[in-house]
Amino acid sequence: MKRIAHTLIFLVLAIASRSASAQTCSLTGTVCITPGADADAFAAGIGMTTDQLAQQLVGQVDGLFQTANVTSFLHDFQNAQNFSSKGLGVDYASEATLAEVGATLSLASNVQNAYKPSGSYTDPPIAGGGANFSIMGGLGLGLFGVDPLMIFGNWFKGSGKVGKLDGSYQNWGMHAQLRLFGPSRKMSAVKMLVRWGGIAITSGTDYSHMSLVARQAISSTLNVVPGAPVTVTSTGNLVFSVDQTTWSVPLEVTTSLRLLSLVTVYGGLGFDWQLGGGSKMNIGMNADLRGTYLGATYNNLGTATINANGNVKPSAARLREIVGVQLGILDIVRFFLQVNMSTSAPMLTSLAGGLRLAI
Repeated sequence: MKRIAHTLIFLVLAIASRSASAQTCSLTGTVCITPGADADAFAAGIGMTTDQLAQQLVGQVDGLFQTANVTSFLHDFQNAQNFSSKGLGVDYASEATLAEVGATLSLASNVQNAYKPSGSYTDPPIAGGGANFSIMGGLGLGLFGVDPLMIFGNWFKGSGKVGKLDGSYQNWGMHAQLRLFGPSRKMSAVKMLVRWGGIAITSGTDYSHMSLVARQAISSTLNVVPGAPVTVTSTGNLVFSVDQTTWSVPLEVTTSLRLLSLVTVYGGLGFDWQLGGGSKMNIGMNADLRGTYLGATYNNLGTATINANGNVKPSAARLREIVGVQLGILDIVRFFLQVNMSTSAPMLTSLAGGLRLAI
């Protein structure tokens, strides 16, 4: 009996040891893969050992959810989201305007460090960029005898799907623009052909907030080797959230040139002090792994556990270039496109476009 007991204990310890060694984790311990019953056959089919397959899956799941690079990803993602708020609420192309209202859509992307590495996976839960929409209004203080000064305000609050996540977002801004050496309201023949808009100095405050939460299963596909996709599908309780808030104070110096009273081109420099806010991400999930190769389906490749969190502040300050063009119809209906670009690392760019009605 004693020998049987010792044998059973040995078998239990051996099985436990084998189970423990079967699990493969990332260096940070945020991602762990436990191979399942079909892992050996799938790995052999694609020319790998089971350990090599598990290590490959760890690296790709790690990249999919950015768990090895949470701080850097959150920092770049928040900079892109804040960058998308630039150009939402200020008119840089018009001069001598009494009042205007309009709406703007803006998209921003982290150009230098894209969130989605080429070929490593498809359909990630979130993308490396930001988006904003806002309604705006402006009032020229020429109505009160202070002609060179104009006040702008913008605001929007909404919700909707962002990729696989439920998102809510809000932005608002208040700005004052002082225009120096601007043209008078009197229109001469020469000014109808070409007119310099003077130098505009704009400052104020911008606020941007975005929250993303997963409320349903997340499913993404990994490319382990060509022709052998592996699907990662979350199971059970899921924690996946990103929350970002940014306060910034811009200082912008721009100028403009109007041609034929129809087309206005403008440009300049902006400097943004990002004085407050932060970005947080929390991931806590289990996932099943399923693979396909040569027409065969492997439903039990194993399971993945992903646990990661991060909390970072935005960049303290950024310099950006501003370039835009506006088409005016009877100087009342105005369509515009504007590009903001920051060449300091990481490189960011945003494209804003919208419609404004002015008098």
